[in-house]
Amino acid sequence: MDGNSPRRGGAGLDKLAGATTQIYDFHSATVQRTGDYYHPSPQRNPARIPHLPDGPVGEIYQEAQEALSDVYHRCRLGSQLEVKNIQEIVADFLNRMQDNQNMFLQMAMLKDLDPYSARHSLNVTVLATLLGLKLGLSQKELLVIGVGAMLHDVGKLEVPPEVLLKPGKLTAEEFALIKSHPQAGYERLEGVVSEAVRRVARDHHERCNGSGYPKGLRWEELSLAARCVAIADVYDAVTTDRCYRPRYLPHEGMELLMVESTMGNLDLKLVRVFLQAIASYPVGTTVRLTTGEIARVIAQEPEVPMRPVVEVLQPRRRAGEVIRLLTNPSVLIVEAEP
Repeated sequence: MDGNSPRRGGAGLDKLAGATTQIYDFHSATVQRTGDYYHPSPQRNPARIPHLPDGPVGEIYQEAQEALSDVYHRCRLGSQLEVKNIQEIVADFLNRMQDNQNMFLQMAMLKDLDPYSARHSLNVTVLATLLGLKLGLSQKELLVIGVGAMLHDVGKLEVPPEVLLKPGKLTAEEFALIKSHPQAGYERLEGVVSEAVRRVARDHHERCNGSGYPKGLRWEELSLAARCVAIADVYDAVTTDRCYRPRYLPHEGMELLMVESTMGNLDLKLVRVFLQAIASYPVGTTVRLTTGEIARVIAQEPEVPMRPVVEVLQPRRRAGEVIRLLTNPSVLIVEAEP
């Protein structure tokens, strides 16, 4: 791990928590609107490219990403949207998740491997369907969440690349184009998937207090699937490195979810389930601590997923030492990799 990689600090979260202005999503990254239209400031350090691991995690991730990338590629070429492979992959995800949820949580931490839209959609699928599993939803409901999550950003194919990838200030007109992608996705999916799946694509940027887009719908007008995908979408977006801003660490992303839910943007009850059930740092994650040690996560604290139990790897003289972060409040995680 690169100890010099940029990271957001607690001060930024405190500022965010105290903000009274609306939180918006630009380029799949949550940022503050301050009266004009901005992306986060560009950073000097580019996103790092981790190695795709061998074994079932890497194989499933690669297979799903290739299928999703193929869908995006065909759409860009003007071909008819074909989502049969996507539906089959989501069904396979659900079957495998029943046996090894931790493996899929590790898969969702694989960042910066290929084009962002496909990777982001895949990660959102993993996180949203895991949330659905924790809610005890039926297989039919989980398939709506999974397929909807896979295709939630397909409308971005209608947004010009120079707008979608712009690292600096957005004009009002460009912001309007960004905001058009949920409705564009809804229309593109007509006759291809169910209405329930189309609504996930249309409503994933709606907010429970009516402050979202494209229609300004409120909680009672939003499907459970759309509310689940919205949470996974925000979490994965802010915990992924982009060329114009560094990622939040997993526990910082969870803090941001709490800010969003207390502001009324996200479903508070669902966020609480997400925080309790989706491990910030899955077992097997390698982390760097404020004390300088490199450690591996070996167990979770169910009620406080941001504070796992870790085993020291380095320095060698302390290798094997177990630290329960919940009872060591001065020891923090400052960096993490799958």
